[in-house]
Amino acid sequence: MTQSRRHFFTLHEMLIMAALAALGGVTSSLISIVRAAVHALVVLPGGLQYLAGIHVLWLILAVGLIRKPGAATATGLLKGAVELLSGNPHGPLVLLYSVMAGLGIDIIWLLLGKRHGRITYMLAGGAGTATNALVFAIVASLPGQKAVITGVAVMAVVAFGSGVLFGGLLGWWLLRALSRAGATGATAKNSE
Repeated sequence: MTQSRRHFFTLHEMLIMAALAALGGVTSSLISIVRAAVHALVVLPGGLQYLAGIHVLWLILAVGLIRKPGAATATGLLKGAVELLSGNPHGPLVLLYSVMAGLGIDIIWLLLGKRHGRITYMLAGGAGTATNALVFAIVASLPGQKAVITGVAVMAVVAFGSGVLFGGLLGWWLLRALSRAGATGATAKNSE
């Protein structure tokens, strides 16, 4: 007697998430290494949060291609593991950063009714990227001084803007291009 079990993610979807996580993990590790080198030479306000949206681009693509709740979070967990194993200077914290970014993206996507329009992806990308500042503030146990809170808030705003542009808008554009090329399958067609 055979009983077929239904899984939330199909094998095809899991392979897509794994591929995006691998691409994201390796590029994020490279960006973090470059960030550390640049930061040693030049101190920029907000660090290199200007490029933080690139870290969530892969999670946005996961949501747009898979179109199921939890796709960004699962991809974030895998991406964090790839980053950790590929030598990210943040060490085990990358797991927390990536999972929280995925969770932020999934929450915004669900709150906005699972829509696949430009605004949804932009807000999800911004929220996913801004979680980095939240995780940093909590993990670093920063004191509640006004200057520190202001610094973290500036970092979060810069990260949000980067997430809107490099995560959300670029992700939306890539998903539209993939859809027009017929490379996304029937479930991910017709992004607004």
